[in-house]
Amino acid sequence: MITPFNRAELFVTYDLDRMNQVRYALEGAGLAYQYKTKDLASPTILDGLFGGVDTRARTGTFGITHAARVEYRLYVLRDQLEQAQALLREAGL
Repeated sequence: MITPFNRAELFVTYDLDRMNQVRYALEGAGLAYQYKTKDLASPTILDGLFGGVDTRARTGTFGITHAARVEYRLYVLRDQLEQAQALLREAGL
């Protein structure tokens, strides 16, 4: 089981297709992984606590590249980080 205490960040991207390629490569090699997504245009908890409004309401969508709106972070077990990095190099990812 991957937890915040035994994981290492392997990959960060804004491209869902690339993220899925990495996931499929890890699955094919039998490596456990965990991923998180973050919508960079969504409000944060601090916005709600302090009476603020979300980013989009403040600034609109001007200047936001739609393709880079969501950030994907992929984690593997810390013990398997080197193996996963080698796998991605071999796969050209």
